[in-house]
Amino acid sequence: MNNNRQFRMAVLALAILAIATAARAQDARVVVSFDAGGQIPVSGDVHDAGSGRVLNLPTQVSARSYRDVYGTGFYWAAGLGYRVTTLGEIRVQGSYTSNPADRLQVGTVAGLPLFGLFDDYKAFGMDFGYRQYLKAGTLQPFVGGSVGFTRLSAVQSEFSVPAASVVLRDVDFLDSSTVASFGGSAGVLINVSSRVAFQGGVELRWHGDAADRDGLAGTGLEPINDETRRWAMPVTAGITLKF
Repeated sequence: MNNNRQFRMAVLALAILAIATAARAQDARVVVSFDAGGQIPVSGDVHDAGSGRVLNLPTQVSARSYRDVYGTGFYWAAGLGYRVTTLGEIRVQGSYTSNPADRLQVGTVAGLPLFGLFDDYKAFGMDFGYRQYLKAGTLQPFVGGSVGFTRLSAVQSEFSVPAASVVLRDVDFLDSSTVASFGGSAGVLINVSSRVAFQGGVELRWHGDAADRDGLAGTGLEPINDETRRWAMPVTAGITLKF
């Protein structure tokens, strides 16, 4: 008799525990996510084409894109979300990218190759947005959109003409700037428990023109750094924790 009673009490306790756990899982509205990956340049130029005179010599500069100068850079993001519906989530996300530059030919001076080297591209973004999950279950595809701002670090440049042993160092190019940004995203969340999930996704992000600096004043090349807006595509994977 006592054994049967103890058994029923144990079953009841397990049932209550299971119900409580399920209720807590259903109440898990706050999510924290961490992602890392690469940011792929899609469009936009670090500088435009132009012509002028450097050291009183005829100079031609060709446009160079973010892909030319920086290539794909490291990207990470941390997000905080709140489930407003079963499948809808409002989110705030901070992101950071750092892209080292390669020295490359950007034009000619008196017919001789002109090379440029730029400071690393560094950008911190803060975005506010909404994510919609397309279905419930273990695999949850999602789409989303966001708006915010991006803080860009200042960029200095070095221009050189090796054939003439000429080097112009510390040429001011872009000022530190806070610019508008927006983007859209898509991906999939893979739930491995009621509290933990993994995700992978892709974003398409835009930011506006950085403030230019007058390091090229007097050369006729001043306009080449006026328009530096860009589109980029972060491709990431990470983990989500639910509370």
